Amino acid sequence: MEIFFVLIMFLTIGIALSAVGLGGGAFYVPLLLALGYAFPLASSTSLFLIMVTGLSAFSRFQRARLVDWQLAVVMDTFTDLGAFVGGYTSVHFQSSLLKIAFSALLILAAVFIFKMQTSEKKVIRRTGAGYWQREFGGFKYSVFVPAIIPITFAIGYFSGALGIAGGLLKIPIMILWFGIPVKIAVATSSLMVGLTGLLGFAGHIFTGQINWLLCLGIGIVVLVGGQIGSRISIKLPEKKVKKGLAIILLLISLWMIGNAF
Repeated sequence: MEIFFVLIMFLTIGIALSAVGLGGGAFYVPLLLALGYAFPLASSTSLFLIMVTGLSAFSRFQRARLVDWQLAVVMDTFTDLGAFVGGYTSVHFQSSLLKIAFSALLILAAVFIFKMQTSEKKVIRRTGAGYWQREFGGFKYSVFVPAIIPITFAIGYFSGALGIAGGLLKIPIMILWFGIPVKIAVATSSLMVGLTGLLGFAGHIFTGQINWLLCLGIGIVVLVGGQIGSRISIKLPEKKVKKGLAIILLLISLWMIGNAF
């Protein structure tokens, strides 16, 4: 009976977070820790689940033509490199240090979501040296390329080391800083989240801190959750997707800050 409730919990998390383009690491890691798994094992399992959830949701978003592939390739190249390095070097840090870093990232995410909820200022499409002008899905937005490299590598590193999804910070950055429409940001994030999970998990393979049976068992559940969540997201109005994203990020932040301390 306990296993049944655990699987239902993972399914629910997979559905809710896939609907807003997140991978679920902020929930997967503490839940696995609560079940008695050590941090390195919880982190590697979380990354596997993030990979499954993200790529599952991406397959649905891609059919709806909401994924900006060019943006994903540029933003995710350095994220994936950082995720691999983070996954490989994670065993060299104490669990307590990783948890503090985890908490700090969630505080940053809470700041982002606060700005998303309170700021009514329209994002200006900037031009000039370093700005990449994008037109996709009937929308226009600009991305400052020199800022992508250090920001996305750092996000990827902590994603790989902590077992979380980069979408936790990437989506607010895409919406707030680059003015990318919410549905495109969510859909594109699902691809980047899946790839970040894949690369981070690959880094953990070299450490031997993987429970394959656990990964595959829960992976089937979150695979289903990713399909359901992405279908919900496509059908919802953009304002409701944004509101759902704000609420879920805030809940993740509050829960994990409390868990860390």
